[in-house]
Amino acid sequence: MVTIVAAVVDLVVLAVFHVARPDVDPVTRPTSEYTLGTFGVVASGATAFVGLGALALAWAVREQAGPAALVLAVFGAVKVPQAFFPIDPLGALSTTGLVHDVLGTIAFFALPLAAVLGIRAFVPGRRWAVGGAVALVGAVVAVLAADLHGAFGVAERVYLVGCSLWMLAAAAVSLANPPGRAARMS
Repeated sequence: MVTIVAAVVDLVVLAVFHVARPDVDPVTRPTSEYTLGTFGVVASGATAFVGLGALALAWAVREQAGPAALVLAVFGAVKVPQAFFPIDPLGALSTTGLVHDVLGTIAFFALPLAAVLGIRAFVPGRRWAVGGAVALVGAVVAVLAADLHGAFGVAERVYLVGCSLWMLAAAAVSLANPPGRAARMS
């Protein structure tokens, strides 16, 4: 349930910031810039909450998802501290910003990897798992390509929405199919 709430909160916060922070260009600038300035604590809180949601999901699926749960836990474990290391303002360089970037890079690759590794945990009968994993991997490629063409912000936002939707779906499946359910039913 924590994961579902975290995913919904993340989607709502992202949508609200498009209105509340028109100074952050959604086409070219990263969402981490929402942590700079007004309402930055809200953006940081949402980041930490996503990390906690990922850790909760990793714990919930640990028996059926194995390696995917471990990688999902890595994602959560880097998102929580990332909330306390804001991105550098454009043109500035600091240790805090470097830590943010390193943690963000790990998270960026970890969640799609967890989705790919978790396909077997959500199949059979869960076609969304394959589609979701493929979409997240495609979003990673799109973000990397978009960065070369000045459209990092929009690609990152599509990626982040995909991540939240994947976590929402994975958590819903986990709630509907708790570990040991098949054994109890037979």
